[in-house]
Formats: sequence, C-alpha cells, structure tokens
Amino acid sequence: MSVKNLDTLLSKARNEAYSKKQRLYYTDKAFEIVNASKNDSLNRRNHFKIANRYFELYELDKYLAVSRKSYSLALESNDSSNVPKALYYIGDFYFEKANNDSAYYYYSKAEKLYQKLNDKENLAKTILYKAYIMLTERNYIGSEIATIRALGLAKEIDAKMLSYECNVNLGSSLLGMDNFNKSLEYHQKAFLELENLKKEPQYEILKAQTFNNIGVVYQHLKQYGKAVETYQNALKINNLDKIHPAIFAAIIDNLAYSKFKMGNNTVSSMFRKSLKIRDSLQIIPGIVINKIHLAEYYLAQKDTVKALEYINDANAKAYETKNYRDELASLELLAKIEPKKAAVYNKDYIKLSDSLQNMERATRNKFARIEFETDEILTQKNNIEAEKNKISSQRWLILGLSSVLLLIIALLYITKVQHARNKELQFEKDQQKANEEIYQLMLDQKNKIDEGREKEKKRIAQELHDGVMSKLTSTRLNLFILSKKTDEETIKKCLSHIENIQNIEKEIRSISHDLSKDIFSGKDSFETIVDSLFEEQKSISEANYHLEIDTEINWDAVESTTKMHLYRIFQEALQNINKYAKAKNVRATITKLENRIHIEIADDGIGFDVKKTKEGIGLKNMQSRIKIVEGEIKVQSQKGEGTQIDIYIPG
Repeated sequence: MSVKNLDTLLSKARNEAYSKKQRLYYTDKAFEIVNASKNDSLNRRNHFKIANRYFELYELDKYLAVSRKSYSLALESNDSSNVPKALYYIGDFYFEKANNDSAYYYYSKAEKLYQKLNDKENLAKTILYKAYIMLTERNYIGSEIATIRALGLAKEIDAKMLSYECNVNLGSSLLGMDNFNKSLEYHQKAFLELENLKKEPQYEILKAQTFNNIGVVYQHLKQYGKAVETYQNALKINNLDKIHPAIFAAIIDNLAYSKFKMGNNTVSSMFRKSLKIRDSLQIIPGIVINKIHLAEYYLAQKDTVKALEYINDANAKAYETKNYRDELASLELLAKIEPKKAAVYNKDYIKLSDSLQNMERATRNKFARIEFETDEILTQKNNIEAEKNKISSQRWLILGLSSVLLLIIALLYITKVQHARNKELQFEKDQQKANEEIYQLMLDQKNKIDEGREKEKKRIAQELHDGVMSKLTSTRLNLFILSKKTDEETIKKCLSHIENIQNIEKEIRSISHDLSKDIFSGKDSFETIVDSLFEEQKSISEANYHLEIDTEINWDAVESTTKMHLYRIFQEALQNINKYAKAKNVRATITKLENRIHIEIADDGIGFDVKKTKEGIGLKNMQSRIKIVEGEIKVQSQKGEGTQIDIYIPG
C-alpha cells in the first residue's frame, strides 16, 4: 500500500471543493487500497477513516459495511480498544436510521467494553447517545439518569463539549417531564459552557440552538416576554439564516408565537416565513408545530376556516410520522376549533394518551431487556474464557455445564419475558374495563334522564286529566244552566263556579311553571356521573360513602378533558380505598375557591406510609393526570390514621 496515495485520496474525499460524486469516487478508491492490505494497527485506523468519509457523504450502507469490517478485523487481532469503537460506529448507523432498538443494543455492548477499558471519554459519549435514544422514545427518566452519569464522567476528565451536550440533553429530558424550572436551569448551564467552546467551528450554531432551547422553556413557563428577548438575541447572530436555516426557521416561528401570546396579532408573515423555510428543507416535525401555531393564531382571529385547514394538515402529518406529542396538541386544538365535534376529539385524545403511557412502559421494559441481554452475553463470554484457561483438560465437561447454564438462563429469560407480557396484557385489560365502565355509566345516566322525562310527562298528563280537565268539565256543566235560566238566584249560584275558573288558571300556571324548569338540561351531568360512581361504591362496599358538591361550580366552564381526568382520579382513589383502606367511612367534597376548585377525598382506613408508597402506579397515574390539567395534588396519610387526598385544579 502506498501511504502517500492513500493520504491523498482521503484528503480529496473530505475536500468540499469537489462534488459529492468525485468525493465518493476517491473514498471508494481509498477503500480498495485499505481492503487489500494486511490487518495491522495502521490498517484498522484507516478503516475507521474511510467509514467517517462515507458517513460525511451520507452513504450509510457503505459506512455500515466498513464499520462491520473494522469490527471483524479488531476481533481477529484481539484489538481491545477498536472492538468497542467499531460497535459504537455500528450503533451510529442504526441511530441515524432511527432504528433505536439496534442502536441501543450496539451502544450498550460498546459501553460495557469501554467501562472495562476505563476509557472515560468514549464511555461518556456512548452513555450520552443511549440517553438521546431514550429521549427520542419519551423515556425521560431513563434519559435523565443516563445523562447525569455521562455528565459526571465529562466533568471528571474536563471534556467541555461533552459537558455542554449533557446539559442540553438534561434540559430536554426535564422539559419532557414538565419540570420547566429545572429544564431552564440546565439549558442556562449549557449556555455558560459555551464560553469554553468559542474556538469550536460550530460555536455560533450551538449558541443559536441554546437560545432557542431557553426560549422554548420560557414559553412553557408562559413567560413570553423573556422568550421574545431570548429569540431576538439569537437573531443577532450573523448570517444565521445561511449557516443554519433550520434553526433560524425554528427561532422565527417561536418568536412569532411568543409575540402572539402577548397579544400581538401582526405576526402572520413571520409564521409563514418560517413555514416556507421548513417546507423547503422538509423538516416535518417543524412543519407540524408551525401549522399548530398558525391554527391557534387564526382561531384567535376568528378565522376558523384557515385554522381548520392548518390544524387538519398538522394532525395528519403528526399521525403519519408518529409524532405523538404534537398529535395530542392538534387534537386538543381541534376540539376548540370545532366544539360540535369536541366529544369525538376528546375521545381520540384520551385513547392516544392512554396508548402512549402503555408504549412508554413497553419502551422502558424493552431497553431493560437489551441491557440484560448485553450483560448476559458478556458474562457468558468471560465465564467461558476463564473456564477454558483454568481447566482445559475438562473441556467437554465445561461445554456440557455451559450448555445447561445457557438453557437455564434461556428458560429464566423466557419466563421473565412471559411474565412481563402477562402484566402488560393485564394492564391493557384493566384499562379497557375502566373505559367500558365509564361508557356504561354514561349510558346509565342517559337512561335515568330518559326515564325521568317519561315519568314527568306521565305526571303532567295525569294532573291535566285528573285535575284540570275534571274541574273544567264540572264548571262547564254548572254554568250551562245559564243558557236555560237567567233569573237572579241562578246567576248568584253560578258566580261561585266562575271563581273556580280562576283557581283552574292558577293550577294551569303552576303546571306551566314546572314545565319551564328543564331539570334534565344536562347542566349537572358531571355531578350526576360522579354521584353515580359513589352510589355504585355503596352497593359494592360496606363503607359509608358521602359526597358533597358545591352548587356554585359552573361545570359547563370546565373543559371536558379536565372533567374526564378528574373522574378517572375519583375512580382510582375509590378503587384504592376499596382494595386497601379497610375504611368504614369515606367522604368527598368538591368546593369552589375563587379561581380554583378544591377536591378532598378522605377515609378513616388503615392508612399507609406515603414515603414508601409514592412510587406506586396508582399515585403516579393521579399525579400524571393532575399535571396534564395544570393542577396540584397532596396526599396525607399515616398508618392507622386514614388517608386524605387534596386536589386543586383551575376552575
């Protein structure tokens, strides 16, 4: 191999003055030379250089082929430092292809080997990329844990760029968990880290991206003035629209949205400018959020035609690309734009929200299984090698024992997977049952209302027939005599019957007044359905249930999504009381407090240790639902002293 020729080819392959076709030709030629050379340390380094050239040209299939070849060469030569590097490269391929399962698997294998080598820099990078995958899959807690671990390593070796990237990902993970203040803290830490990166070629882009991240958090905190100031600072970066048009478009869109939320209704051109850039770059997630912003803007202008056009397009694109967070946002906005179809959109919203929770749980289990598999593979490999070196004379015995061990592990793994699947199926079954119960309650409520209407109609008909009609007939017959006799005595007798006509008028007016009261108007439908839930508990439990609802609450002003979540919380709380509390008395009150609604659910049961039980699924579900409706929840309990749950929601 001519080192000079190879270096020239690799240099030309990276030179952006040449076309992509020319650069690819030089890379292919360089690979032919390297592929024909012997397997030594220099050759293995050159394989990685060629893989990098293919990645820069986005020739991902060729990049994967060279990375796999690098892995084979490293294994063949027992090159412990390049085996994990090749695995990391293969993981990059699958990460770029959005095949997160495979990417996570290869990163996990690389991580174990880097840990064994005590290569802290590459170990931190690998852990951070695993955190990126978990962030993409909405496993925010897992992403936060992994990133903190990577940040600790980065600080230990004083890796500035790594520290910056870790702070950014921590900010994004905490934003996903709606912990906005902590998210802002880490994005601001990332901004401070930029002071150490001024010599980096991508410094200006990183600065713009960090401004955008901080602005997004301010938006979530509804501090739109600060958001506007942050985005305007980002736009002061020279030639941002040319050096990174995607970030420029995001900042323009977010700036327009923040101004709009502050009452500025002259920002439509900014929204359209951002959308035009994103359309040209085909940034689908950006297009979706841009159109959601435009729909919200036109709804505020009362132009529902344009609002509906943008939101329908956003909803379709979010559905196609499995962008669940924005799909939920589009469904919520659709319910506001088309209030007549709000029930349908709210039903879709609840269904998607519930399925997302199931998916997130399945994702966490999936990554745990991958970690388990990579640990088992490395453990098996180390055990087999140790046994071979220690007692080579008992090779067949070791092979037999290893086979039995593998079989046991496989059986244990299958049992564990089956158990996990059974738990998932049971959860889905319980969820379906809960939805069916809610639906049945609503049907029962409707039947009760219909039954009430029918009884009321019969009562009024009976009153008209037995009361008014009989009195009218009697009066008519008594007055009929006036057509026969008109003497003074007859007229005097008839005068008393004429007074009866006034009494009949009063009776008809009373019946009419009753008819005007629309006691089945549906105004109190939420009160009715909650009351039905408590009545149902009385039939299945020996405890005394008492419910009080403040009549001052206007339930029509409370969003249907909030009422659904509140109903689910009642359902969850009563289910927990029935299962665990052993209570004799259960009391619930719903009270109006200025601009909030206070819900209190209390029992005199056995209580529990809140600190030990705070990670339970039931409490997590309640906290998750309260967070969605921007409320607060406090749980107070001690063993032997019952439990009290206080909930505050906007109202």
